Amino acid sequence: MIRVATYNLYLGADLALLFGATDPVSLAERVAEVRAQLAATRFEERAVALARVLGRERPDVVGLQEVARWSTAPLGPDGSRGEETVHADFLPTLLAALEDAGCRYDAHAANLNFSGGLGVGDGTWMGVSGANVTLVRADAGLTVTAEHTGGFRDTHDVVTAMPGVVFPVARSWGAVEVTHDGRRLLVVNTHTEAYDKATRDAQRDELLSVLRDVPLPVVLVGDLNATADEVGVPAPYVDAWTVAAAATDGNGLTSGQRGDLANPESLLHGRIDYVFVRGARVMACRTVGDRPEDRTPGGLWPSDHAGVVADIELAAGAVR
Repeated sequence: MIRVATYNLYLGADLALLFGATDPVSLAERVAEVRAQLAATRFEERAVALARVLGRERPDVVGLQEVARWSTAPLGPDGSRGEETVHADFLPTLLAALEDAGCRYDAHAANLNFSGGLGVGDGTWMGVSGANVTLVRADAGLTVTAEHTGGFRDTHDVVTAMPGVVFPVARSWGAVEVTHDGRRLLVVNTHTEAYDKATRDAQRDELLSVLRDVPLPVVLVGDLNATADEVGVPAPYVDAWTVAAAATDGNGLTSGQRGDLANPESLLHGRIDYVFVRGARVMACRTVGDRPEDRTPGGLWPSDHAGVVADIELAAGAVR
């Protein structure tokens, strides 16, 4: 059996706050809101909570989304950027927290899902990137034999209310091929478009086309930004939640905690994070990180998403 999970870590601030800015003054005000939210959602504290959840579940492979890096730099009179200051770097912070929790992981198939920055009106440039990263547990007995990454052809530009300010979003996917006791598996991790349905569906179809002729069992995980009636991943893929948990374990909601993560009661209201399986048997599936006891000592949810964990049984050999 192989245990696979998906978890969107949440950037730590809602970038949509920037999209409604109409002039440099309102942009500066919204940037200040984003910075305050990032400080309030304290990723170092959340990383400990995430590590506690993952350490409890001990998935063999974890697809992470929104693995963020936030930085600033001074801007010169000519617009050149000075030395960068990193304010949050999620991947090393989480890996260290996992190791402290006694559950060491190695990172594979890291690929940017979006990256950008802008001058914020006070002589400072602010930048943020978000990546997909696949973690493999060091003591899981798995061998990573190959890894792959790719960017989608169809992308979406978020046009803001401020003339000339556009946020390009180029989404992507990553995959690792692993072996365990002679059995092979491809785990694919993605985060498809959130702000445009046509782009999102085109990205899904492109990825399914890439995977069509893969002669291995496939587990496709990620934040697909689509509800179960919209997601459109066809047979022979099966939705692990629907197969193993829907009848007995609630509604599987995975998205919707407040942007500051401080809501005392869970506000999860959408199921947009999935584990899809092709060529293997789903044994169990559950959501994680959505219980009150999963919150940080300061009362923050580990993410604005819940994670999804599934147990997968592979047949002998490379079956499709």
